[in-house]
Amino acid sequence: MSNRGEQALLKQSTVLMFAVAIAGIATGFVSGAQSILFDGFFSLIATFIKVLMLITARLITKPGNQRFQFGFWHLEPMVLLIEGSFLLLIAIYAFLNGVFGIINGGREIELGLVIVYAAVFTVVEFAYFFYVRHRNRKLKSSLIQFDNISWLVDAMLSVGLLVSFLCALLLKHYGHDQWAVYVDPLILIALALSMLAPALKILRPALREVLGIAPDQLDETVRTVMEQAKATHGFQDYVSYVQKHGRARFIEIHVVLPADYPLQDVATLDRLREDISRQLGGADAARWLTISFTGDRKWIA
Repeated sequence: MSNRGEQALLKQSTVLMFAVAIAGIATGFVSGAQSILFDGFFSLIATFIKVLMLITARLITKPGNQRFQFGFWHLEPMVLLIEGSFLLLIAIYAFLNGVFGIINGGREIELGLVIVYAAVFTVVEFAYFFYVRHRNRKLKSSLIQFDNISWLVDAMLSVGLLVSFLCALLLKHYGHDQWAVYVDPLILIALALSMLAPALKILRPALREVLGIAPDQLDETVRTVMEQAKATHGFQDYVSYVQKHGRARFIEIHVVLPADYPLQDVATLDRLREDISRQLGGADAARWLTISFTGDRKWIA
């Protein structure tokens, strides 16, 4: 994966999202539409998250230092956790705002302006979402993958706004003004509920990594390889540990050799390591693999 391409795309995404945020906030204030204002503030928060992602993308290319000896891989799930948490909090706020809007008798808004806003940004945001998804097929960046969720959510918000405001326009046209004022708070509630799934999609894997929960697929892969290696090379026993932080995979394996194992020299152990490493897949900068050998079981207890 080209980190330079990843950073360039994140920078582009940040600038465009900031422009969307300013347009949404300005349109919301002028039209009086709380749902448009909410869309703008969502985009503004998404912009700050993208800045954090861009900083993270730059840091993880740097080698570790005395304080962060394993590098900066752990920042990736932390940023995603912040993004998911913000999405969840915004959804809760929007839902409550919509409920109180209905209780207070709805809101009168300038429909012409908001319809134009929703139509333009529906096209722009969907176009950019598909563009980024196409670019990421080559980059294969988890940061860009989750960052692009914000564009999909924003595009869905714009579609919801467009459809709902058109319905409000029809209600006014047919003389049902008393119902048209409830469209804005109802949209707000619908948008809030629609954001729950994307927020949880980001939160679940990020929270697992921040809490240090072993990734099931990686754990199963390591155990499968080691069971085969145990049978092939005659190991007495082994214990393995796996961890994942963003794109970084940490694998630690301790092997117990029988007392009569035919060990000629250290090169024999290196050949065993090489064989296990090859079975686990190609080595890359994001994989930390430690394989140790011992004849005493106490060292793996």
